[in-house]
Amino acid sequence: MGLWDKLRRASVDLRKIWISRGSDSYFEYKGKRERERKGDDHARARQEDSAEREREKAERERGFEERYTREREGDA
Repeated sequence: MGLWDKLRRASVDLRKIWISRGSDSYFEYKGKRERERKGDDHARARQEDSAEREREKAERERGFEERYTREREGDA
């Protein structure tokens, strides 16, 4: 009987874990919220990186324009 009791107890515990992780469970809700939060964080980081690259590109273009203007003035 000892072995059967252990197996029965293990199956009950597994059933509890299975039920607690179902589609309507708190764990599913918590995981979904965490995935959404991480996705939002990644989107925000991509947006900031994109804005930084645009600023750097504009700054480089301004530097090129200034340099070319000075070179043209020097040639004339």
